[in-house]
Order: sequence, then C-alpha cells, then structure tokens
Amino acid sequence: MRLTFEQNAHILGKEAFSHRRFVAGTFIAVTALATVAGLLWPRAYKSTSLILVNNKRLIAPLIKGAAYQPDVGQQRAKIAQDLITSREILMPAMAKAGFLKKSMSPHKKAGILASVRSNASVMDLGKNLISVSFKDTDPLRAYHLTQAVVAQFIGQDRQAALQQAQGAYTFLNQEVANYRHRLAREGAEIRKLKANTLDADHTFARYERRRIAHLRMAYDKGRIELKEDEGRVRALEHELTGHGRTNSIIAREGLDRSRLIADEARLQKLQLYYRRTYPGIKTLRSEIHGLRAKLAHLTAREKALHPGQQPFAFAVGSGRFFRKLEHELDETQARVATLQAETTESQTLLRTQMKALHASQGSSAVSTLLRNYAANRQTLNGLLKRREQARVSLNLNKEQQALSFRVYEPATRPIEPIGPPFPLFVIGGIVLGLILPFGLLYGRSQMDARVRAEAVIPETLNLPLLAVVPHLYAPSEALSARRSVHWLGVLMFSVLFIAVSIVLSGRTL
Repeated sequence: MRLTFEQNAHILGKEAFSHRRFVAGTFIAVTALATVAGLLWPRAYKSTSLILVNNKRLIAPLIKGAAYQPDVGQQRAKIAQDLITSREILMPAMAKAGFLKKSMSPHKKAGILASVRSNASVMDLGKNLISVSFKDTDPLRAYHLTQAVVAQFIGQDRQAALQQAQGAYTFLNQEVANYRHRLAREGAEIRKLKANTLDADHTFARYERRRIAHLRMAYDKGRIELKEDEGRVRALEHELTGHGRTNSIIAREGLDRSRLIADEARLQKLQLYYRRTYPGIKTLRSEIHGLRAKLAHLTAREKALHPGQQPFAFAVGSGRFFRKLEHELDETQARVATLQAETTESQTLLRTQMKALHASQGSSAVSTLLRNYAANRQTLNGLLKRREQARVSLNLNKEQQALSFRVYEPATRPIEPIGPPFPLFVIGGIVLGLILPFGLLYGRSQMDARVRAEAVIPETLNLPLLAVVPHLYAPSEALSARRSVHWLGVLMFSVLFIAVSIVLSGRTL
C-alpha cells in the first residue's frame, strides 16, 4: 500500500533515531571531507586583457591603395588567435614574466611552455575584440604573463608592419629610378631616329590623303544609309507582326462564332426531347453563355481599335496592305545587304590606304618608340603615386598610427580565484551530510519487507487491529539513549561550528 507523507516521515524519524550513530557519523564524515576538499582545492587566478582589432581608422583613406595595408576584420582576429599561442610570442613573454631561467634545460622549458599553452585562452568576442587570458596559481605571475604576451604580440605586429612598409617603399623607389633611366634612353633613341629618317614623298602623301578622305566619306555615307534602312526594316517587321496578330484574332473570332452556332443548334435539338433540368442542356447553356461573352468582348475591342468599321471589314482591306508591306520589306532587306557589302569593302580599302600612307612616311619605328615611351611614362606616374602612398604608410607605422591591434583593456592583477569558492564546499558538505543518511535510510525502509506502520495490517491482510503495543525502554536504556543523543548532537554542532569558523576566517583573510 502507499503510505502518506506523515506516515513516511514518522517511519523515517524512528529509523533515524534507531540508527542515530550512522546518521551522525555520515554527517560528520561528509562535512569534514567537503571542508578538507575545499581547503585543498587548487586555487587558480586568471588575468585577462582585451585587444581591439583596428578595422576602421581615420588614416584608412590615406593608405588606401598603398603597397602595404594590413588585413582587417575577422582575418586579423584569426591571425591573432594563431600567433598569440605560438612559440615565437610565448617564449620571450615567459622569460620576461619570470617563468624561464637560463639554467633550465630545454626539456623543462618545453614542459613549462606546454603548461602555459594549456592555461591560455584566446577568444574572438566579436565587434573586433579579442580576449587574451592566462591562468596560474600565483595571481602576480598570471598578471605579468598576460601583460608580457600582449605587449610582445603588439610589438611584433608593429615591427612586421614597419618592415613591410619599409620594404614596399624601397622597392617602389628603385622601380621609379629604373623607369626614369629607361625613359631617358628611349627619348634619346627617338630624337636620333627622327634626325636620320628621310622625308617622305609629299606628292604621293597628298594623293594618298585625298584618296583616304574620299574613301572615308563613302564609308560614312554608306553607314548612315545602312542605319536608316535597318531602322526601316525593324519598323516594317513590327508593323507586319501587328497585322499578323490582328488576322489571328479575327480567325479565332470566326471559329468561336461557328462553335456558337453549332452549340445553339444542338441545344434546340436536345430541348425537343428533354427538360430544362437535363445535365446536357445545362452544360450547353453554360458554354453558349461563355462564347457569347467572349465574342462580345472581341467585338468591343475591334470597335475600339478600328472605330467606324464593321468587325470583319478590316480583315478584307488588311490583306492587300499586308502583301504590300511584305514586298516593301523584301526590297529594303535586299538594299541593306547591298549597303553592308559596300561598307565592308570601303572599310577594307580605307585600312589598306592608311597602312600604305604610314609605310610611305617611314614612321613605323618612330611610332613604336613613341608608344613605348607613352606607356612607360604612364607607368612611371603610377609608380610615383604609389611611392608617395607607401611613404605615408611608412611614416604612419613609425608613429604607431597604422597598427592593426591595440590594447583596449590592459591586464589587471586578479584578486579572487576562479572556480568554486570555499563556502560552497562547506555548504554543499552540510547539505549532503543531511540528505545522504536520510536518503539511505528511506531506501532501506522501502526495500525492507517488515511492517513498520500499523495501518498496513488491516488494509493489506484484511484483519482487524486490536491494539498497538509501543516499545518501552528500560530506565538504563532511556538514560543511555539520551546520553548518546546528547553527545552526538554536541559532536555534530561542533563540526558545524568548526566549518563555519573556517569559512568566516577565510573571508576575513
């Protein structure tokens, strides 16, 4: 049977009194073990510093397009996460923080490095913030290590940016000097070639120029006529397409009228043999109504497009006009093909005459040199602009204005250790010391089949309960029970007092 809460509580109280030494011993043992565990729990201190990734800077427009510009955003955050825990950053920072000594062996240094890496935490907090944290049993060592690692990382980033900016400026400066020397050499060659080149035949040149002007006029005239005829072809095709659509609409209207006449004849035939409620008659009436509405819509549309004409009168006259448009389109397309051939031939002759004129003037070598000179001059101007940008970037890096990272929140010396506090161990031990023995006794009572409540007998065995004889203690047993309860209570309160005193003394330290 199921016992009530009061009955279970009464049984549990009797079991606890009967096993009072077990309850007191379990409470004392659990509380003492939890207190000792709290005292021996290793204390770790954590120092944290925040690094800001410089994504939006005031000097960004100045170095935009320069040879060196650090990556921004998430790429730089990922680079920071990889570099901070690298050996190149950690070893100098550990030596500066006092973790390493010169007398240490390489094996011991490697072990310390692995321990520091396991206690390091580098996280991307979003919004261009990176958190760098280190744990250690000594708060001062954790603070010095975090400070040294952040300083080493930012210093190395600054040095790398400065070296790359210096390298870019040196390279661009050397390229500018090379292109200036090349331009001076090409300028001297052009002047020498012009001085040694004979003048071309002026009579032949004038004839060729007149011939070229005539061909150019013919070519331009042909292009204009070709564009006009092509526009006329497009207009005729568009007009023919519109007439084709009108004829198709009229054809559909004729089909719909034929279908309407056939459906009306069929309806009259069915009405001779069936009533108006016959399904076939209803279906035909619905189709006839739809066809009449469609024909009325087409008639209204035709009247709107061609007012003053009968619906079918336009189809008769449009046939002759349609054939006339087709004939005119064919003639125009033939003229377009002829003009295209003439224009292509004129363009070919024009190119041939231009090549002959250039060859007669003997300017091929000079033109090549002039083109190279102009291209090199343009490249030199671009290099001068980029060199100036690299110089600005170099000066900004020297003044620490173009750094990719900067300290947003410096590391501080931790005061409170991380992890569960000591009072939590004591409180948990006291609560567990009270719950564990009573829980074990309750489980034992549930598994034991002996009768512990008088209500079980009449409800389970269906027997009348005449009387309940309580257990009577002898005077010596009662005195012994009172003494044991007294001393067990004193012992439990003593352990509790000691644990609370340790907690309070730990808080005041």
